[in-house]
Amino acid sequence: MNIWYIHHYGGGPNLGSYDRPYHLGQAWLKQGHSPTNFVASFHHLLEGRTPLRGALSVGDVDYVAIPARSYGRNGLNRLLNIWDFSRNLYSLAGRSGHGLPTPEIVIASSPHPFTIFPAHRLARRYGAKLVFEIRDIWPLSMTEIFGTSPLHPFAQMCAFAERFALRNSDLIASVLPRADRYLAGRGYGTKPFVWVPNGIGAQEEATTLSCEESRATAAVVEQWRREGNIVIAHAGSLGKPNAIDLLLEAVAYGSAIGEARNCRILLMGRGQEEAALRSLTENLNLQGVHFSGRLPKSDVSIILKQVDIGYAGVRAHDRLYRYGVSLNKFADYFQAFLPVFLPIDRCGDPVSESGGGIARRAQTPEEVWNGLRELVAMSPQARRGLGVEGNAYMLREYDYDRIARRYVEAVERC
Repeated sequence: MNIWYIHHYGGGPNLGSYDRPYHLGQAWLKQGHSPTNFVASFHHLLEGRTPLRGALSVGDVDYVAIPARSYGRNGLNRLLNIWDFSRNLYSLAGRSGHGLPTPEIVIASSPHPFTIFPAHRLARRYGAKLVFEIRDIWPLSMTEIFGTSPLHPFAQMCAFAERFALRNSDLIASVLPRADRYLAGRGYGTKPFVWVPNGIGAQEEATTLSCEESRATAAVVEQWRREGNIVIAHAGSLGKPNAIDLLLEAVAYGSAIGEARNCRILLMGRGQEEAALRSLTENLNLQGVHFSGRLPKSDVSIILKQVDIGYAGVRAHDRLYRYGVSLNKFADYFQAFLPVFLPIDRCGDPVSESGGGIARRAQTPEEVWNGLRELVAMSPQARRGLGVEGNAYMLREYDYDRIARRYVEAVERC
């Protein structure tokens, strides 16, 4: 089958950090299909921030860069970047002679929902099956996480786009394990549905750190380990939704009661909350915290193997997370055989499903520390045993070959 996969922020090796389109493309190629990934020519997850142009190949996977203007931070230019991507993709559907294989499946992934309109036009033009892939639930993600009013014009636009997608798609897919419950609640419980999580792709295991920042971070972790400390890591964006302030406050609380004095915190990533988190670290008088900045993904994988516990920070947005949670860091942690602490109720997440750590509602420093303390108190062998359980589950359920096959089989059943 010819598969067109549309993801505004798509990446891959040496292209961008969100590599799901690349790994799905590789898996589909191995299964005899012909995938093409459509991504924005510019987005904030691109490596090097250099705009892409036209058709390109990432490894053996074909990509098409759809023109979209550059932007710095969240604001008008980012909204216009979304408009550019959707408009230019919509124009592609009206052109002939673009040299691309005629699609039999068109998949619109939803880091925002507006690609559904050009995807729908493309599917109708070529007689292809239309799939709407729910990555984030719009506008629920925005209203729950950021507190945006449901009556905000942008929230209303997202709601309209989502209704259009649910009504017009042949198949609904989602990285969230319980998104079918969301569909039922919206009156689309009879729509064909398939769970297609953010997975793990086959890749060569790196053994050498690639940059000075990574080497400096590894040296800090090695020193902590030599001193007999336990290292708790967070890999990913330093934003409000990631609840890293709770982690810092939890370890400060544990230290104050004499239980966390040998705990150290490694934060690998950047984000809008970095300055505030650095300030909080000073105010709490926490000595054992290292901010590494954003590191290459292959380097993160190497460093995580020297860590003891992975922290999957999220806040308890119950209306949203009852449909599941899908964090890329789950795969990063379990590939490094780390036990994971997830501070929300069980929701079909890989931590609770695998037994690879603790998933428990914890939204105060005391509650977070109580969960972390259980992992800290374990022997290294017991923590490793949890990581082994998580790793086995990820290899079984989150393998991209299996996910890609599940995707195509679901379309064929339509």
